[in-house]
Amino acid sequence: VEDCAGECGGDAVVDECGVCDGDGSSCAIIVDLSFGSIVDSSMEILMETPADVGGFQMDITGATLGAASGGLAADAGFTVSTGGSTMLGFSFSGGFIPAGSSGVLTNVEYTATDFEACFNNYYISDTSGNAIDTSIDGCVELDYGCPDEDADGICDDIDDCVGEYDE
Repeated sequence: VEDCAGECGGDAVVDECGVCDGDGSSCAIIVDLSFGSIVDSSMEILMETPADVGGFQMDITGATLGAASGGLAADAGFTVSTGGSTMLGFSFSGGFIPAGSSGVLTNVEYTATDFEACFNNYYISDTSGNAIDTSIDGCVELDYGCPDEDADGICDDIDDCVGEYDE
């Protein structure tokens, strides 16, 4: 008898995700988190989720966060709090962001503390508080007070600004 890989007498079986000789990981629920539009002192945080989301917490390095508003979080009745580079959102009344939602999670005001903003220590939970696997989409450039013409992340003699100098 051939197994699912076509090997006579083989032991490969189709996993719960429909993959021959798979380990079940290909059907994991993964939330996508990314940056959207970055303008002046406001940034969009985007999310696409195949599962109900009951809350989120994340750090955004490179920025001090201010007030957050709007988006899927507001639609679900979430309270979104910020402090330093940390943002936390959930509903006191049991609201959640429904599976299949996609778009702006929230808009957050910020003050740049570096040349780029990145997600760090992020946690997206389901309605029971369990972690949902999350995929992030890199970092984004921020306007940190001077053009970084040589793209080295340091204000130096090539850039028209005052700050830290390299060799």
